Amino acid sequence: MKESHPLSQRLSRINLNLLVAFHALYQQRHLTRAAEQVNLSQPAMSHALKKLRFQFEDELFVKTAEGMQPTPMADRVFQLIEQGLLQLDQALASTHSFEPEKAVREFRVGIMDFMIHELVPQLVKTVNQTAPGISFNILYAKISNPDMAYKLLQEQELDLALTQFEYLPCSEFCEHLYTDNLVCVADKDYYGDKPALTLDEFLDPPHVALSHREDEPILVNKRLAELGFTRKVIVKTPYVTTLPTLLCGTNMVTVINQYAADFICPGSNLQAYQLPVDFCTLKICQIWEERKDHDPGIRWLREVIQQSIRQNLTQQRQHARSVLSGD
Repeated sequence: MKESHPLSQRLSRINLNLLVAFHALYQQRHLTRAAEQVNLSQPAMSHALKKLRFQFEDELFVKTAEGMQPTPMADRVFQLIEQGLLQLDQALASTHSFEPEKAVREFRVGIMDFMIHELVPQLVKTVNQTAPGISFNILYAKISNPDMAYKLLQEQELDLALTQFEYLPCSEFCEHLYTDNLVCVADKDYYGDKPALTLDEFLDPPHVALSHREDEPILVNKRLAELGFTRKVIVKTPYVTTLPTLLCGTNMVTVINQYAADFICPGSNLQAYQLPVDFCTLKICQIWEERKDHDPGIRWLREVIQQSIRQNLTQQRQHARSVLSGD
């Protein structure tokens, strides 16, 4: 029986960049977006697709009204190609150490809007003191569930995302940072200086709903429906930072997590009230892709974020205590 060619000889005939292009095309289902993901021009991506079709002797992607849909052949080889690229990425990353004081690198981080204002200044200040060659590209992350988080990590080529979930994902690529409670925020001129709202005070007025995605049911609405209650939502927004302008001077109320309330209430006429209905707690997490797990730079970044959040929470609690005591 004739001996097959050695692995190195077989692979030498394959352009690895074509497999990277295939991976991007399969994820994006769109030629231009795939080209942008791997920093190619559209003509170069078209040329790569032509070579891939020749290599696999298959059309691979068929143009439809819904985008470029993979053929059965593309579906079959995608998992194998992704696993191969992942292992190569891990092998390369594991051979390099990360020295933050010497490193020159940009990290792409997806983050919720209120944490952009609270966490990012602390994070940047800390990193700038110890790692002056590190920079950040901070992107607003509209994430409502773990599947969406991993999809966003891939589509936007994020190194890391900070978000909140109702439950902790069963994944080793997600780290729980802290647990937060939901509270009701409203103008204290309308509801008084007291710890909690009654059920009528909570349900009767118009609500501003924090909604991160249009195709996902709102957590608060789901819980109220389970209890046989409804609320009147007159504004939906994904941005916590718009709430002071919307709520101050009105009888409108909103439900947000305590961390966000501690950010928007000080210096305004807003107050956080305990809710008359039990809601689940929120798990604030940082999440990353499997292929980034062995990257020493991202491991370092995760540790710095942990430290920054602990420091931020401590500062917020101290500030809240000083406000309550009138200092």
